[in-house]
Amino acid sequence: MLIVGIVLVIIILSNAACFYVFDRRVNPDITFLDAVWYSVISITTIGYGDLSAQTTGARIGTVVFVVILGLSTFTAFFGILLDVMSDVILMGERGMGKTMCKDHTVIVHFPSAKRVEALVDQLCQTSKLDIVIVADQIERLPFRNDRVTFISGSPLSKETMRRAGVEKAKDAIVLATSYEDPNSDAVVASAVSVLDSVNSDVHIVAECLSIDHRYLFESVRCDAVITGLQIISNLLVQEAKDPGVGSSLDVITNAIEGKTLFSVQIDEINPAELWTNDYNTVVKRLLDHGINVITVVRENDVHTWFKDLKPMCGDRIVYLSDQRYQWNTLRGYLCGP
Repeated sequence: MLIVGIVLVIIILSNAACFYVFDRRVNPDITFLDAVWYSVISITTIGYGDLSAQTTGARIGTVVFVVILGLSTFTAFFGILLDVMSDVILMGERGMGKTMCKDHTVIVHFPSAKRVEALVDQLCQTSKLDIVIVADQIERLPFRNDRVTFISGSPLSKETMRRAGVEKAKDAIVLATSYEDPNSDAVVASAVSVLDSVNSDVHIVAECLSIDHRYLFESVRCDAVITGLQIISNLLVQEAKDPGVGSSLDVITNAIEGKTLFSVQIDEINPAELWTNDYNTVVKRLLDHGINVITVVRENDVHTWFKDLKPMCGDRIVYLSDQRYQWNTLRGYLCGP
């Protein structure tokens, strides 16, 4: 393509030089830029008619450089260009490219199309971040979403993770490889280790199929390990004993319909403010603004009972609301009348 492009430029300049040398004798006002303009317009077959060859030498040059050489070279150049663009698009669809995303969410593994598509829909509802899917189980994505980029390759390869832009990613979700794969938890833990080695600041959430395998994640840095099948078992038992629990959780964990769960970290606290006495005051004041506090996460402990629990910097408040709030906004609600 480069060679054809160089040849095309030489042809344009040669015709321009011929036109300039011969036709300038009958039209002294012609500049070399005018000659280049005439060559480009002629080769592209646009032909505005503002300039035309007047002398025999210029006409012969037009026939040789434009009609014989130029048109075929121009057609070949753009044919090659279209082929290159098609290859780039095809490589992107097959995940062979490299993402340019920043502050995005990375989804690792592709256990099933329905599962991943549902996860993507949830992420699109709760965040405006781009999404990059990394997997070696599929050749291309079975669904289309303008915010999703597919990277094909082994999640255990640092090169694959770099092509997925993990160095600039904000979050990473590592799914099970397959719900029938007995080695899934070990592979997930390995993928978490690779993610951390590429970007130690990315927030990693991993899916663990068996609660007996949670020890696999003790030696790697993982911000959260979700044992999905165990949670489902718990919900089934609770729904059987207390009807309504399961359906309620379906609603509050669904970001597409109704209110859903969010979290915010306490970044700044003033001991002189009245709401710092205990979380009961926090819960009551936020509830007046339609924000329902569910739990308080302090390090590895989850608190559901707020009496005698004093707010501390670093606490993460999990709340039910119709939108996400920054801590400064919530603090304003707490300090207000």
